[in-house]
Amino acid sequence: MATAKNNTLWNLESFIDSLVVELDKARETLAVKAINRPLTYTVKDVGLDLQLFPSYNGEQVQFITAQPGQSGASKLSIQLGSITDQQIRQTSKEPITVDTKSIDEIEVDNETRKTLRKMGVTSVDDLEKLEKKNVDLEKVTNKKVSYKTLADVLQKSKRGSLPPSVGKVSLSMSGNKPVLLVEGDNLHVDDKFEPVAVVNDQLANIIASDKKQIMMEIRPEVMKGGKNELVMTLDPYAIFRLEINN
Repeated sequence: MATAKNNTLWNLESFIDSLVVELDKARETLAVKAINRPLTYTVKDVGLDLQLFPSYNGEQVQFITAQPGQSGASKLSIQLGSITDQQIRQTSKEPITVDTKSIDEIEVDNETRKTLRKMGVTSVDDLEKLEKKNVDLEKVTNKKVSYKTLADVLQKSKRGSLPPSVGKVSLSMSGNKPVLLVEGDNLHVDDKFEPVAVVNDQLANIIASDKKQIMMEIRPEVMKGGKNELVMTLDPYAIFRLEINN
């Protein structure tokens, strides 16, 4: 049986952060429960006093119940009350849906993920809200979170939810220059990046581009009879290769 002398040293800030994260998880559970139950925890004014030995491992706080006769335990008092579905909706975030990507699904290191959770960030949607409000996460977290890394993660996540698809490729002539038109969905979706097209290992000239189509000019000598290869880089997270029969 562990006692207080076995505890690891901890500071107040980390201890409070650990408790807040666990409370946030409890509120998220209540938000889901409120969908089916208008009222939960109807028992009021119930107090519970526990004699415990707290243990902290640097990330989590755990407790061991004191046995009869053991001394040096801490007293933990818990008061239970009721909360309605309206109160939950007013004070809690909407539950994560099947279309929402959790921060557990994005490519960040564990330290960054834990830091974000302490700030109440549990999904990519939360990160996007902070981005729109121009929150400087590097300053807020004392450089524990890299804004550039998160920006790349957000961009990759957005592209993952909007994958490009090609429906039709057509070739026409504009004067003496071949013009290739690629039609589809979610082609050019990021204005920060200009699409790059390479036909038979030769760079093409992009004339126009949007979500639905990309038009490019090709030097006459580049296109050849039979099979031609088109490689397109729409942005850093979307590259595709097509075989075109001329």
